[in-house]
Amino acid sequence: MSITAATTELEAINIMLAAIGEAPVNKLTGTLPVDVKIAQNLLNEQSKSVQGEGWSFNTEYNVVLTRSANNKINLPANVLKVDVNIQDHPQIDAVQRGLKLYDRFKHTDIFEEDLKCEVLYFLKFEELPEPARRYINIRAARVFVDRSVTDDSLRTYTQQDEVRARAILLDSDSNNNDTNMLIGDPSITGRFNTYTPSSALIRD
Repeated sequence: MSITAATTELEAINIMLAAIGEAPVNKLTGTLPVDVKIAQNLLNEQSKSVQGEGWSFNTEYNVVLTRSANNKINLPANVLKVDVNIQDHPQIDAVQRGLKLYDRFKHTDIFEEDLKCEVLYFLKFEELPEPARRYINIRAARVFVDRSVTDDSLRTYTQQDEVRARAILLDSDSNNNDTNMLIGDPSITGRFNTYTPSSALIRD
């Protein structure tokens, strides 16, 4: 029998259902009970919230976003955030508006060049590393209980469990990112494991 180390979406949903005293399900397709659909939506909601913070596993650097035939830059549907490299494009102040970029400096969505950017992507649950899945799952389960029941005895996960899972995720992400204070700006050094104190403070 094969063993899957990482938590699947089905396992995550069943953990959430168990947290409110509901029976597990064996599939996430077809006609589903209301509680299962709510759990699915909530897991996705919490995943999007967590991924929106920006992590090594869903952030890509020096991504070239190309213009369309009408010189607009359209974004994939799974993009959460775009930050244009200011060193490469000092005269452009681009922000995301819907699924397009808009230049606030020139007040237009027409661009004269392709842009090199840092892009934050929203990944499917089963594309995430296990520490991220675990943290999102515990967080979603706690919110699910808060929204569904009032009996504190049903709380299978505590705030301490959530904090511990987040700490494990932070440690794992820091190791993957190889952060340190000695390497400078990625556009100058060609590396992107720059230490960013503001990001660390936000996650405390």
